[in-house]
Amino acid sequence: MIQKILPVSGIIIFIILSGTVSELSSISANIRSNLIVLTGTLVCCMISYPTQLFSDLLTSMGQAFSKDKKDLNELINKIEALSVIRRTKSIIELDEESRQIENKFLKMGIEMVVDGYDRHTIFKTLERRYDNFLGARRSQADLINTMIKLMPVFGFVGTIIGLINVLNNMGSPELIGKGVATALLTTFYGLLYANLLCLPLGKKLAEKTKQDAIELALIIEGVLDISDSINSKLIGYRLRYCIGEVSQEDPAFTAKLVDLSKGQPSLKFSMKKQYIRG
Repeated sequence: MIQKILPVSGIIIFIILSGTVSELSSISANIRSNLIVLTGTLVCCMISYPTQLFSDLLTSMGQAFSKDKKDLNELINKIEALSVIRRTKSIIELDEESRQIENKFLKMGIEMVVDGYDRHTIFKTLERRYDNFLGARRSQADLINTMIKLMPVFGFVGTIIGLINVLNNMGSPELIGKGVATALLTTFYGLLYANLLCLPLGKKLAEKTKQDAIELALIIEGVLDISDSINSKLIGYRLRYCIGEVSQEDPAFTAKLVDLSKGQPSLKFSMKKQYIRG
C-alpha cells in the first residue's frame, strides 16, 4: 500500500509545485523553460545513445511498475518439479514439459539439458546471457544517470539565456521581467525533473535489476543441478537458502544437506559474488 501511496503523493506534489510556479509566471515562460530543459536533454541523449535503448528503457520501467510481482518460491517449485521429471521420467517428457515454460531463460536452460549439452557448456551459455542482461540494464541506468546530470545543466543554460535577455533589454521593464522569469524557471524545472522524476526512476530500475538478477541466478543454479540429476528436495532447500528462506544457523541445515545430497557436491551459496555484479 505504501509503495502505491508514495508515488501518487509525489506526483501530486509535483503538480502543485508546477501549478504554483505557473500562476506566478506567464504561460509562454513556462513553455519556453520546459522546452529548453526537456528538448536539450532529449537531443543530447539521442546523440549519445542508440534509439533502441530508449525503447528498452521504457519496457523495463513498465515492468518495474507493473502489478505482477515475481514469486521466487513459485520459481523454485517449478525447478523442483522439472528435477523430478528429469530423475524419474524420460527425457522426452522433460522436453514436452519445457515447451510449457513461460520463463524464457529457464526454458532455454531446460532445452539445453534436453539436448544433452554438458554442464560446462550450459553454464557458460547461461552466464553469457546473464552478462548480456546485466550489460543492457547498466546501459539503461547510464541513460537515466545522464538525464539526471543534463537536466540541471540545461536549467542553468536557460538561466544564462534569460540573463542575456535581461541585459539586452535593460530599458524595457516588461522584457526584463520575462527574461528573469525564464532564467529562474529553467533552473527550477531542471532540478525538479532531475530529482523528482529521473532520480526515483533510476532507483526503481536498480531495484528491479537486483530482483531480476537474483531470479536468473536461481535459474542458473537450478538448471545446473537438474543437469546433474541432483535430488529435487536438495535443490529446493539450497535455492530457498539463497533467497533467505532458510537460515544457515539452523542446526538441521548441515544434516539436511548431507542426508539429501548423497555424495553430490553441494552449492557454495556464492550467488551474489558469482552472479550479481556491479
